[in-house]
Amino acid sequence: MKIVHICPYDMTRPGGVQRHVRDFAAWLNGEGHASRILAPPAPGQRTKPPGEVIEIGTSRAVNVHGTGFEVSWAPTRQRRAWARELHAWGADLIHMHTPWTPLLTWQMWRALRLPTVATVHATLPAADARGPVDRYIRWAARRILPQVQAVVVPSASPQPLLERLIPGLQTVVLPPSVDLAPWRDAAGGRVRQECLHLAFLGRLEPRKGVDILLQAWPRIADALPRARLTIAGDGPMRARVEAAVSDRLRFLPRPEDAAACRLLAETDVFLAPAPYGESFGLVLTEAMSAGALPVAAANSGYASVLTGDGAGLLVPPGDAAALASRVVALARDPQQQAQLGAWARSEARRHDIASTGPRYLDLFETVLAGTPAPAD
Repeated sequence: MKIVHICPYDMTRPGGVQRHVRDFAAWLNGEGHASRILAPPAPGQRTKPPGEVIEIGTSRAVNVHGTGFEVSWAPTRQRRAWARELHAWGADLIHMHTPWTPLLTWQMWRALRLPTVATVHATLPAADARGPVDRYIRWAARRILPQVQAVVVPSASPQPLLERLIPGLQTVVLPPSVDLAPWRDAAGGRVRQECLHLAFLGRLEPRKGVDILLQAWPRIADALPRARLTIAGDGPMRARVEAAVSDRLRFLPRPEDAAACRLLAETDVFLAPAPYGESFGLVLTEAMSAGALPVAAANSGYASVLTGDGAGLLVPPGDAAALASRVVALARDPQQQAQLGAWARSEARRHDIASTGPRYLDLFETVLAGTPAPAD
């Protein structure tokens, strides 16, 4: 099988969608299939010669609903040339991601005209959201999703909005297919520290709850004099984070993958206060694989990961006091830490690519066989 993965985001920028695309393509190649990744270049950059990623068109950075991403497009001649190249290569199927993100994904999907699986990574805007971007996203979703052969959602979180937007749309729930082995390997070198090490890793923006974390930290620091906090990442709130740096709060620019693994392997409690907009919790599975225990906002995506015993690690979204209280209570209960830690390590394995990859592959084969995808 030859699969064309179309990602709407710059593949050089860290992100859960990019990790899913790259890890899943590599896994498919290891299983004897072939993958090619299409994506826009970084904003302001020229495309590079094709390598692991085929860069197409151009992109511009935008910020909507408290998060940043790329808007991209490609000229007609370039789209047609790559469509001919990929057809000559023998492409069988398209796997496109967050397809309503303007504009490259939709452009190449139309140019290729192949059986398609669309993975919806983000939750759609609510039906009463009236901004021009919200209206465009809903319009694009209505135009694209009914025409593809299978629609995948990473959890049940996006389903209610999708069902209201497109009545009768059938979806398949499949978590992102990522390789968690590097995070587990980092956990093998884990060294217990005398202080309680807390960490945040991700984009420094309101959608990830950095402002909530900065409100919670003084309460945690007062209650736990030996606690230390590391905030690692980049984004529009970087200056605010840097202004909060002290002898017990350090800031790190977004680390490369290997350094990120080591950071989480040195972390006791991983803080994920994103108040909204999450359809899964990839950062939670990475943290749990590395041996860190997450305390997270109970948005619908994170709640789909922290289930059963893990539900006790959730706090109300946007509530800095609740976040601080949960961290303090956890720090003062080593027995509970140990019990939840065992649950977290076991749960993380369910989300590894060794479990999710074959399920995606089964779906691809079902689509190519021309039979309807089984809905959840």
